Amino acid sequence: MAEMNRRNVLIVEVDRDVSELFARALEVRRDCKCYLAASGEEAADLMRDIPFDLALVDFSIAMDDDFRFLKRIKRMFPEIIVIIDAYLHQKEHLGRALVLGAKDYLFKPIKLESFRKKIEQVFLPSKSGVQAEGPQGHGL
Repeated sequence: MAEMNRRNVLIVEVDRDVSELFARALEVRRDCKCYLAASGEEAADLMRDIPFDLALVDFSIAMDDDFRFLKRIKRMFPEIIVIIDAYLHQKEHLGRALVLGAKDYLFKPIKLESFRKKIEQVFLPSKSGVQAEGPQGHGL
């Protein structure tokens, strides 16, 4: 029965160490099953077989080829929560990611505690059936 409440999380990150750190943080503190991909192509292969609740996507992958990956993931899973992880110098492009369906973003380097809080913020509204509007706590 615990398996049915598990949330599937797709972590699309070019840095394997970072993706494994995110996965450990989620699997230890939440009822999450994490799947790792280092590219949009790897993620697309996983998305064919697994329905995801949350995608944490490296900004360079999300932005590649005019946000093709972000558009694809939102088309395949309209209800998926997408969080972009980006560097501060990429801030000017985050508005487009939000317009295309990203729910929120985090700036690198990401501290584990702020990462966990962000995940709590995006998952809690879906538990109550009420969706929060716009990015959580960021002003672009």
